[in-house]
Amino acid sequence: MSNVIYDFDKGVQRRGTDAKKFDPNLCPPDVLPFWIADTEFPSPVEVKEALIKRAELGHYGYPYIDMAFEKSIARWYKVRHNADLIPEYIDYSPCVIPAMIWFAKEFSSEGDKILLQTPVYPPFHDLVKNNGRQLVYNELKLIDGRYEIDFEDLEAKLKDPRVKIMFVCNPQNPTGRCFTREELLRIGELCLANNVMIGVDEIHADIVFDGHEFVSFCTLSKELAEHSVTFINPAKTFNVAGFRTAAWFTHSETVYRRMMNQQTYNKGMGRNIFGNEALMACYNYGDSYADQCVAYLNETKNQAVAYVNENVPGVTAIDPEATFMIWLDCRGLGFATQKELKDFMFNDAKILLNDGTTFGQKEGLGFMRFNFAAPRAVVMEGLERLKNAAVKRQEQLKG
Repeated sequence: MSNVIYDFDKGVQRRGTDAKKFDPNLCPPDVLPFWIADTEFPSPVEVKEALIKRAELGHYGYPYIDMAFEKSIARWYKVRHNADLIPEYIDYSPCVIPAMIWFAKEFSSEGDKILLQTPVYPPFHDLVKNNGRQLVYNELKLIDGRYEIDFEDLEAKLKDPRVKIMFVCNPQNPTGRCFTREELLRIGELCLANNVMIGVDEIHADIVFDGHEFVSFCTLSKELAEHSVTFINPAKTFNVAGFRTAAWFTHSETVYRRMMNQQTYNKGMGRNIFGNEALMACYNYGDSYADQCVAYLNETKNQAVAYVNENVPGVTAIDPEATFMIWLDCRGLGFATQKELKDFMFNDAKILLNDGTTFGQKEGLGFMRFNFAAPRAVVMEGLERLKNAAVKRQEQLKG
């Protein structure tokens, strides 16, 4: 394990590179971006070293599979999340979403229903609609500044025999919830009772803050581990999204074989040699980096949430339990439409955020998502811009 001490205050210079977050067509020089979910931090030194070593071989043909990839994932989940994975039932995916699509195609048919808990990551909605399935929403309820599961509504909707799949996002994007063991067990039991397959996105599993515990779904029970597929990616923790290398796993041989059928049918085979190296470096040697990164994000989160709630009129920051996103309730700014809110953020505050309605047309109305995985000074500058614009907005409303 590395002894490197990372300077997250320094970050990395991404403007002027190929970083999507700083795409000049979306983010002009006078605007600070806090949108797409990657970080402004250097990746682990072990990732760079592994890539250089592989590049120096000078040949980049098809790689064979020797289980090193799968074993690195199993190591990480055992050490970090106390989960015993079966390497033979782990496999590659170019991203989390393609594997979720394979899951949707294998365990449901066109016209069937798939349940999502909203607000939730926009591609979840798209993968259901674009593959001929119907969306069913179990809306999370904002109660005293925290999003809670409406279990009465969830139970009623899971009883519909046309609902074949439930996707769970934990930790939850964008609300920042880290669901408790009791909540996850109740979800799982309801799905089992209604013969609904469970797909679990755990891409933010490593980024959990003080006072909260991440529970991997596969650790709940043997039955639930065999009735589900989990989707993961080191992209969020280690800033390696550009390698397009993720993974999925299950504990059921039958489920694994069925997933592999879809992966084969949809030409999802063939791994990225550099993505392989990056993922294995992260999951074999990234413990210290992850600890340092989460500690830094924890403090940034505390300062950012406090600053917004104490200084920005008309905006409330939902304190995240996990992830590096803050869900901002901007309804107090008094805009009649979401477009007006978006224009205010971009033109007046000079910050680029994610539109809340992309996470749910109803649930995200009046909300924006703020990515705080950047040097703390940059985050606070962005929030100061928001404060100044919000103060002017309140003066205009009073005038």
